[in-house]
Parts: sequence; structure tokens; C-alpha cells
Amino acid sequence: MGIVTGVVVLASAAVVTGTALREENGGSTAGYSGAARDSVGGMSAPAIAPDSAGRAEIAPVAPGSPVDPALAGQDVIRTARLSVQVGDPVTAAAQVRSAATAAGGYVSDEQSGPGRAGLSLRVPTEKLDALADRVAGLGTVTDRGGQARDVTGQVADLDGRVAAQQASVARVRALLDRAGSISEIVTVESELASREAALESLLRRTAALRDQVSLATVDVTLLPAPVVAPPSTGGFLGGLETGWTGLKAIGSGLLTGIGFLLPVLPLLAVLAGAVLWGRKIVRKRRPAAPQE
Repeated sequence: MGIVTGVVVLASAAVVTGTALREENGGSTAGYSGAARDSVGGMSAPAIAPDSAGRAEIAPVAPGSPVDPALAGQDVIRTARLSVQVGDPVTAAAQVRSAATAAGGYVSDEQSGPGRAGLSLRVPTEKLDALADRVAGLGTVTDRGGQARDVTGQVADLDGRVAAQQASVARVRALLDRAGSISEIVTVESELASREAALESLLRRTAALRDQVSLATVDVTLLPAPVVAPPSTGGFLGGLETGWTGLKAIGSGLLTGIGFLLPVLPLLAVLAGAVLWGRKIVRKRRPAAPQE
């Protein structure tokens, strides 16, 4: 049962080490140094490379490997919103899609309706301002805003936790290679599956956070521009124009009434004829008053 005891010791050591590291760094693993992230217990931390099925595979990292450029400097998640009044929202939406593609991004969501369009864009963070200016130039901006959130600490914390978990998985795999009995193999494989599941969860969280850092989100709303009535002319010409407009309205109303009555007139004529015919019959049947 030496292998099983080793697994238990490893699990306890991982908990104690993780707790100590968090206490030393103010409750977070963001304070890991580069050496701590690259090596745990004198062992090189494995890196992650996807296999053909898209799952995470563990591969050793050579000492002195270059740092991912995406982690250089500050990690900031940026979002922006724009509401623009345009002449034709459908045409403007096509222009927004083209602008996003030209900037190296894509449309993640689009909802269009009669006279309006809404698009959610994902574009490289460094091209966010240029794209926003291009969209704003399509019409009249009625609302514009944005938000930036620094997640450098979260990225560093996840990197440290991933490195520690990778090393933990590597140690349990080494124990599996030394397992001598079926019971030891079952115990170690169970522990290995648990740690690999935790590692994959950390990797997904890290990938999602880095995706938000590398690609900014822009919400664009396209609205139709309001129709502006031409200015009214004052004086005699203005009164003449107003009178002519009123006359046209009256004529339009009369024509509408005549058009409504035309289909009804035959029916009214039939009803009037029936009433007259009925009255005539009643008069014929009424007895004549006696003459005195």
C-alpha cells in the first residue's frame, strides 16, 4: 500500500502548500514568482497542448521558455456601446459587419427588426477605438460609452493555479507508473482523474478570461434618423401654403367620404325603394274614411 499512502500524502501536501502560498500572498496565488510558476518542488511544470480531440494534454516545458506575449503588461477587459442614427439601418448593418471583419473581428450576435438593427461585435482590443470611430461616422451618435476592467491579478492567479495543478498531475502520473497492484492502480487512477478534471476546469477558465482580454466587445444599435419637416415660410406665401395644404386636406377628406359611400349607395337605394313600396301597399289596403 505504499503507492496509496503516497497518494494520500500528495493530496495533503497539495492542500497545505496551496494554503500556505495563499496566506503568504494575501489570500491569492497572484504573488507567485516566475520560478514558482515554472517549477513546483524542483520539478518542471508541464505546459498544456491540445490533442487531436481538443482535450488538454500535458507536455514538459523547457526551462527559460518565453512568456506568452498576451500576458505582458496589464490584462484589461474592454467593452463599448454605440447608438447611431442612420438613414438605412439595413445598409449600415452591412457596413458594420464589414468593418468588424476588416479589423480582424467578427459578429457574435445580431438582432434586426423593422427600421432598426443591433449587433454585438468581438474585435481585437487594440483596434476597439478605431472601429468605434468608424461606426460613429456612419450617422449621428446618440449614445456612446465604454468600460475597462483590469484582470491582471485574476490572470496571474489562474496561471499559478494551473502550474501547480499541472505539477500535481505529473506527480500522480509518476505514482501510477510505479503502482504494483490492481488496488494501487485503481486508487491512483481515481486520484489522477480528479486532478485532471480540476486542471481542465482551470484551463477553460483561463482560456475564457484571456479571450475576453484579447477581444473587446462592442454593442452597436442602429436606429433610423428622424424625418425633419421643412421649415414653414412666413408672411403671405406662408399663409398661401398653409391654405393650400388645408384645401388639399379637405379635398382628400371629401374624396375619401365619396369613395366610402359609392359602394354603399346601391344598398341604400334598394332599402329606400323597399320602404316606399311598403308604404304604398299599406295605403292601398287602408279602408277609406266614411263620408258624412
